[in-house]
Amino acid sequence: MLSAVLWALTLTAVLAQSVRGRVTDATTKSAIPGATIVVANTNIGATTDVNGDYTLKVNPGSYTLRVSFVGYETLSVPVTIGNGEAVANASLKETSSALSEVVVIGSRSQTARTNVQTAAPVDVITTKELKGFPQVDISQVLNYVAPSFNSNRQTVTDGTDHINPASLRGLGPDQVLVLVNGKRRHTTALVNINGSVGRGSVGTDMDVIPVSAVERIEVLRDGAAAQYGTDAIAGVINVVLKKNYTGFSASLTGGQNMTTMKYMIPNSNGGSDQKTQKINDGSLIQFDFTKGFRLGSQGRLSVSGQYNNHDRTNRSADDNAPTIYLGSAGGFPTTPAGQDATAFRQNLITQDKAIIQQRGYDRHNMIVGNSNAQNLGLFINGGIPTNSKSEFYFSGGITHRSGTGYGNNRVPNSRNQQPLKLDGSLYYPDGFLPGIQPSINDQSLILGYKTMLGKWNAEVSNVIGRNSIAYTIVNSANASLPANDSPQTTFDAGSLSFLQNTFNLDFSRRFIASNNATLNVAYGGEARFENFQIKAGESGSYSGDPTRVLPIAPPLSGTVVAAPGSQVFPGNQPTDAINKSRNSQALYLDLEGEKGRLLLGAAGRYEHYSDFGSTINGKLTARLQITPAIALRGSASTGFRAPSLHQRYFQNTSTQFVNGLPSNTLTLNNDSPIVRNVIGVDALKPETSVNIAAGVTARAGRAFTLTVDAYQIDITNRIVYSGSFTRAQLGFSTTDYPGVNLVRFFGNAVNTRTRGIDIVGSERLTVGKGQLVLTAALNFNKNTVTGINSTPLIDDPKNNPADANPSTWYRTSLFDRNQISIIEDYLPRSKWNLSATYTIGKFDISARTVRFGEVKFKTATDPDAKKADGTYWNTQFARDETGHAYIDQTFKPVWITDLIVTYRATKAIGVTLGANNIFDVYPDQIYIDPRNALGSTDYASGRDNSNRGRFLYQPNQGGYNGRYVFGRVSVNF
Repeated sequence: MLSAVLWALTLTAVLAQSVRGRVTDATTKSAIPGATIVVANTNIGATTDVNGDYTLKVNPGSYTLRVSFVGYETLSVPVTIGNGEAVANASLKETSSALSEVVVIGSRSQTARTNVQTAAPVDVITTKELKGFPQVDISQVLNYVAPSFNSNRQTVTDGTDHINPASLRGLGPDQVLVLVNGKRRHTTALVNINGSVGRGSVGTDMDVIPVSAVERIEVLRDGAAAQYGTDAIAGVINVVLKKNYTGFSASLTGGQNMTTMKYMIPNSNGGSDQKTQKINDGSLIQFDFTKGFRLGSQGRLSVSGQYNNHDRTNRSADDNAPTIYLGSAGGFPTTPAGQDATAFRQNLITQDKAIIQQRGYDRHNMIVGNSNAQNLGLFINGGIPTNSKSEFYFSGGITHRSGTGYGNNRVPNSRNQQPLKLDGSLYYPDGFLPGIQPSINDQSLILGYKTMLGKWNAEVSNVIGRNSIAYTIVNSANASLPANDSPQTTFDAGSLSFLQNTFNLDFSRRFIASNNATLNVAYGGEARFENFQIKAGESGSYSGDPTRVLPIAPPLSGTVVAAPGSQVFPGNQPTDAINKSRNSQALYLDLEGEKGRLLLGAAGRYEHYSDFGSTINGKLTARLQITPAIALRGSASTGFRAPSLHQRYFQNTSTQFVNGLPSNTLTLNNDSPIVRNVIGVDALKPETSVNIAAGVTARAGRAFTLTVDAYQIDITNRIVYSGSFTRAQLGFSTTDYPGVNLVRFFGNAVNTRTRGIDIVGSERLTVGKGQLVLTAALNFNKNTVTGINSTPLIDDPKNNPADANPSTWYRTSLFDRNQISIIEDYLPRSKWNLSATYTIGKFDISARTVRFGEVKFKTATDPDAKKADGTYWNTQFARDETGHAYIDQTFKPVWITDLIVTYRATKAIGVTLGANNIFDVYPDQIYIDPRNALGSTDYASGRDNSNRGRFLYQPNQGGYNGRYVFGRVSVNF
């Protein structure tokens, strides 16, 4: 049998001949990259490269080639192939009947539809948009292209520094489903537990996929859990890999930030000083490539790779703590009895300043910005037809990422964090800046076979994916270990891993009635297995003497209990280690019928999980063509999101900074007796949702399109990461969880409502001898927490006394106003994307501006809470004349503009120069309380959110790195 197969492949290869050609625009005569060429009545096809060229291999004979591209009329080209190479060029004319990219997401119908013909809104991001601008990661590309998508790099957030949390329609990273070639992709092993967007969630790392491997990205902005299963509450992102690619393409990109950062800091005289930093950092080198191969006569294989190395950025300001070597971190020690507080503090500042000068200490002691990282990835995508109606297909990838992110600086007077030498002196006499070096590995593989069984399309597939993160802590220490002249400073802090395997069996068929009405029937099943593991770190990363005491900083005497574990990131303990699995099974039915101007759809899905039971969800869609140019569309659906294994079983101790001071926070898993019995939180159950959407699509003239879609998403039992419960609230004894200050957990704690509207328009014009493409994509979005799901213990009046400060209430600890703010206000409530691209001759000139709407910060401690007599409970906050506390801050919108010029020097070589944020725009500065000016004797770090003056900006309005310039050389053969 093997010999026969090899003989057949060899014979086919010998007989096959080549047909090549170029596809161009009939008006401008410019090449059309990405056009599709298919040999009629076969599975043989190809796509044009950047120069519009293609090559096919077929046996001698007469054929008809069908040449198509979005926005152009499909052309049939006859060709006869003899013993030599044949040439078949095609010149396509624009049409008004195919105005946008054909999409496959959101429907299992076999009818090809553009994004203005679908029953639900879909954005399509093409190769040109992916590669034409400065962004080199998929999440950052989408952030500047897709109207309702947000993803910004975070800082000082442990692993989240290296895996960008992404959001669709302002919801969590785990409420959007990511597919690759229409198949479910696995999530990461990371749980976002720091104060970033998506806090408490588990997302999907799309940046492991090389941009060079991607043909297009489809963003379905509609609830689709009834079609695709869990996580699709906000929508679905489908990454389509290159298929039928021929030739070789590669690009080399280099760039860096060239920016001037101007900011204001208060001074001790009651005024403010402007500071200016001229910065060149964040250098980037990226190389990517794609090579297409033929497997036999009709098989295909695309191999794509990417190497990315970007250096860190730093946008921090100086530490404004009153003292560095003496006293206490983040404030002043208690004034000794009988001394004047102001005089004592001023004397302490003077003495400390003398030591600073003697030691040459630099108060610029933090790195607040993007971490450095190296990313190396390789992806394949291919298929081998077994006959004219069947194909075996495969795709997969391997990616490795490493880098270094930093935590908060440990100053010398933070004595509970400082390791001691044998003589009692500090091992780090000038403090230290600990770093986290994660090693992230990601692997995936898709295998499938599709064929015809009678008149039914049948497909079987299996997808397996794994993501792992191993943490190494550097330039650190464990202060609870015995004194040592050479203490351990590098630690293995353990690892996380997540594996997912999904098996699908799908059938579909399109029925056509005599009156031309059609009905597409699709049904199938899915079986999924998931495994989540936590592995403990080495003993030095978490162990030590829980009662070890260290001397406090002079001039006062006394001791302080040493903080256990490696500083910045205590290692996973053996009690944290887990190995948990679950499985699920699903059945679905998807119907879509069309008659004349009316399109109707219905989908239902039953899913059973081994850890919480079953769920049934449904979806109805409709589209009515009012006129040839205008259509109405809408949908209504129920959805769900299964609690991730991470949220069920994750447990660790992390160092989180509260009011500028470190605090070891214990995250207990949902099965913990403390969570279940003491706090009374039930086992996690699925989030459920109801999604309603309505919209209108329009097209006019030759190429103008407009879509307007409004939506409402109600989510019940949303899973969140709780606020902080103190040891006293939970009744811990001194021997319970030594070194732990606060406790947090996961629970179905809130209900939310999301309302918004998306507006997307585009126009293509002939201007002079070139073509101008104009696009506008706008999103307006509002998230509201509509309810808090509490427990009897938390709601007990004795735990929320009316005569006590609300910041001490159990209800506040469950979900404080800062956590509400992260959901409601931490992402822009609007985003506008306006772009123009002009193509003339060998030049492409692109300009784009993105408006990131306002965001807000609210502190956990309510500054507006009042006593019965009308006075404020929390008097530490500065206020304006109306009583508003400055710490609650609104950051006004920012406009970030890109400008890019591409010159196609030859058929094979293109050169691009440009800049992101060309006008060097920064967001509003984080408020710094004037009383916290350097040298002030009235200092308290908790009065503002600047972390002792070092954090100047929040990251969620397109970042805060300033201007970035770049150059790119591309080759295509």
